[in-house]
Amino acid sequence: MLRHVVSIGGAGKDVSASTIDHLRARSHEEVRVQRIVYSTMTALLTLVVGLAVTDALKLTNVYGVRTTDASATGGGYTLVVDHASVTRPGLATPFRIEVRADAGFDQPITLGVDRHYLAMWDENGLSPAPAEETVRGEWADWTFDPPDGDVLLVSFDARAEPGVQSGRDGAVQLLIDGDVVAEVGFHTRVMP
Repeated sequence: MLRHVVSIGGAGKDVSASTIDHLRARSHEEVRVQRIVYSTMTALLTLVVGLAVTDALKLTNVYGVRTTDASATGGGYTLVVDHASVTRPGLATPFRIEVRADAGFDQPITLGVDRHYLAMWDENGLSPAPAEETVRGEWADWTFDPPDGDVLLVSFDARAEPGVQSGRDGAVQLLIDGDVVAEVGFHTRVMP
């Protein structure tokens, strides 16, 4: 019988070839277990890192609504539109229009809003309510009584229509005595 000296636990021991075969078999089993443990730990670590990245994206609002302002001036008025640059279907999304008058308001103010853009929203309300609403081709015109002071702030409470899966261009016009004195164009991207 073939004999080998094998170091086990730091001491040299005389073992038979069958013992070496037994150690080799056990070694293959240990390797298999180590691979399973390694694969499991890698999967768990990947999951933890993935969840951390997802939470970080939520904190930075990557999945939510992002807004921006667009503005124009004309005729002694400033038109500012706070709109979503990015939103997702079903999310409440701010859309505010502010009109500033250098000398205050002494007549009704009409805001024309692109009807195709408005169609991408489920409206919950418009505040303040316009004194009059009309349609002018591609425009929904909202006419407001002159407010006190030098600022008119209109808030359109809506959520992105669940069926809308892409973005749209929009525009708001400020009309005084039927003439457009300022116009703002913008785009809202709808993420899946």
